[in-house]
Amino acid sequence: MDKKKIHIDWQLFRKAVAGQLHSEEKIKLDAWLQADAKNQKYFQKAQAYFQIKTSDEFSKIDYRPAFDQFIAQTTKKDRSYLRMFQVAASIILLLASGWLAYVVITAEDYQRLSDAKPIHVKEGQVELVLSTGKRVLLDKKGESNIKEREGEIQKKDGLVNYLAFEGKKQKYTQYNTINVPRGSDFKLVLSDSTVVWLNAESSITYPIQFAGNIRKVNITGEAYFDVTPDKSTPFVVESGNTQIEVLGTEFNINAYKGDAGIFTTLIEGSVAIDNGFGKQAVIKPNEQAITNSSAHLEVRKVDVNRVLDWRNGMFDFEDETLEDILEELARWYDFKIFYESEELKSYEFTGGIDRYKDMNQLLQLFEMTKSVNFYLKEDVLLVKKAN
Repeated sequence: MDKKKIHIDWQLFRKAVAGQLHSEEKIKLDAWLQADAKNQKYFQKAQAYFQIKTSDEFSKIDYRPAFDQFIAQTTKKDRSYLRMFQVAASIILLLASGWLAYVVITAEDYQRLSDAKPIHVKEGQVELVLSTGKRVLLDKKGESNIKEREGEIQKKDGLVNYLAFEGKKQKYTQYNTINVPRGSDFKLVLSDSTVVWLNAESSITYPIQFAGNIRKVNITGEAYFDVTPDKSTPFVVESGNTQIEVLGTEFNINAYKGDAGIFTTLIEGSVAIDNGFGKQAVIKPNEQAITNSSAHLEVRKVDVNRVLDWRNGMFDFEDETLEDILEELARWYDFKIFYESEELKSYEFTGGIDRYKDMNQLLQLFEMTKSVNFYLKEDVLLVKKAN
């Protein structure tokens, strides 16, 4: 079924569930319900899902996130011409990997998602690598001071700061690195007061004190920067071949290894992008620059609120492939993924969830589309086509 045919305005839908439709709205809803039997089933499930009892409850609840999850739908990209190739490739992959073959052979040992234990975030420990090479594990709670050269790094809960090094006569050019594992995030204040938020499975390398006529850091993964303005000393972020230069601004950079590209999204100010292959671009707020390992450089308009949902403790997916969705979830919930067929990776879904809720809730909503089923065994998620 075409995903677009079952979409309905979420405000109309929630009013229908609450029994608050006007006559014209009821006509629209009836037309939608008659368009397909699946729409009727979804409406029945939505009534149970929202569990609305009174109009007072209705007025207090924000239904948009719940409805976005509920209408999560799937489509297959038109790849019929690749079908035989994909099947053959899947067979070769299975034969080449004993572990993958084991997963399929023992699939009966997996639990259906509805029977499995809730999958909660597995918070890992953040690692700070000092200039001496010493590695320090950082807890999310508590306060401490960490000795570095002739100064101290201050650590408080999920944040470390280097403000103690600002203004010191002795200039330190040594570098530190913070490695954030799966299932965690962390906040860093550099010596110039620039604030950096690091997402799961990310790292940043930076000087303990900025010196000279440039402020430069290097990242992998995803980070949000709130850069302290200093026109005389540009701030530069490097990731792979891409270089981002700013004077004072807020932006997000997504540069996970293995992803299709590096995505730089500007929230405020102005940044100059250099893709390392001779192409440059200056982006404005609400724009995103995309670079990769080739000479490609693209600029497009985006919804920055969706890009920054991770900072607000949310996952938010809109018409994204199952492969991209599960990769992002895996960085947070820390699990391995196995697909019954390559075809499943291209299915598209819409939905969202609080990052600190159990993941099962979101996957169960995807299962409601009757397109995929999920099975769990320890830290392995098996994705199969629905029967």
